[in-house]
Amino acid sequence: MRPGRKIVQAVATAAVALLFFCGVSSAADQGNSGGPVPIKMPIHENEFLLGKETKGVTLKAAENTDLTLRVRLSPRIDAGDLIKSDEATPTSYETESDFYLRRVRLEFSGHLAKNLTFNVILRADTNGQAPGKTKNTPSFLYAYGEYKFADTLSVRFGKSKLPYSRVSLTSAAAQLFIERPFSTEAAKALFDDYYQPALLLQGKVAGGTVAYAAAVADGFEPGGTISGNTVQKGGLLYVARLAVSPPGWVEKGQSDAHLGRGRHLTLAANYAAQSGIEYRGNTFEEDRSLWGADLSGHWGGLTAQAEYNTWKEDYSNPALIDKKPKGWYAQIGYFFPGVNVEPAVRYEVYDQNANATDKKQKTITAGLNWYLRGHNVKVSANVLQTKFDRSATGFLANDDKQNIVQLESQLYF
Repeated sequence: MRPGRKIVQAVATAAVALLFFCGVSSAADQGNSGGPVPIKMPIHENEFLLGKETKGVTLKAAENTDLTLRVRLSPRIDAGDLIKSDEATPTSYETESDFYLRRVRLEFSGHLAKNLTFNVILRADTNGQAPGKTKNTPSFLYAYGEYKFADTLSVRFGKSKLPYSRVSLTSAAAQLFIERPFSTEAAKALFDDYYQPALLLQGKVAGGTVAYAAAVADGFEPGGTISGNTVQKGGLLYVARLAVSPPGWVEKGQSDAHLGRGRHLTLAANYAAQSGIEYRGNTFEEDRSLWGADLSGHWGGLTAQAEYNTWKEDYSNPALIDKKPKGWYAQIGYFFPGVNVEPAVRYEVYDQNANATDKKQKTITAGLNWYLRGHNVKVSANVLQTKFDRSATGFLANDDKQNIVQLESQLYF
């Protein structure tokens, strides 16, 4: 099937889904009023076609004790250069499409006491995604408790994100684009798992103009696999992040898409390191470290941010050359109230290894978000093109570019 036809089919499928969502909303309004209700376009950023944005269902058991339940589903369609040619050594990309559930989440959060909170999230992501039509067994994404002594200090213990990379720390539910940048996704794997049990201290001072987070975790553990070797043991992983904002520009809830509300300007930096990761069966070891910085801001409907990360894998084995990937991206979007759409564009450069030549990939992404009920119900479309240098992973003899169209809806209640 020709590429153009597959893309048209994918767009048509998404259009049918949109009509279905709107039809359900219209039918519900008719049933409540006893007659037809004309569909009115929102005239303010807080008014959406399917109603006001909500934050789940909260059950109150006692004073300072409650439970909030939320469900998130993200049906997804990808089309374009998804597979490689059927050859011993693939030489080109071939057009294919893939329908799957990008995210399936069940969330439990709340208070056990006045300052003691908990958060547990079960996930079964990428369900039905090629290759192999993945059928994921649900697993814990988050599972932690946190006690807040004061605004200046909270202590969290359990499984959650490591505190580095703004775009990675921001919930996928509030992203400007369907997927995060390639470089930050690669950086998340540097210490085995971005989501891991840790002891984390965090807080804000001076009215939130200065915020910090510091964590200690296992990183790579005995029995894990690193650089083709089995880990014998490793030192602790240390992570720290510091963010500053001018007075009056402190962000109220981290998001890539604030839907026209408020303003913020934040400059942040982070560092992470794990040393002495020893291999089983030989005397070699390696150290890993990362540092990065990001600048983000929004003012009404305008939102923008940029981020840079560089990391290093330092090997004691003289037969191996140290690896040093790095990457940066810049993105901008504008939310139009009334129609509640948000076009956006992002440019990214990811150098898969700065210690080697011709290892860069450059990606430009154009996106459009339509908010039917804020982040509760939205539909997103992204078109991205990635160009690979000759020695970069992804480069093929007859293809140095990869073109993909992504369509995703989010249902989050």
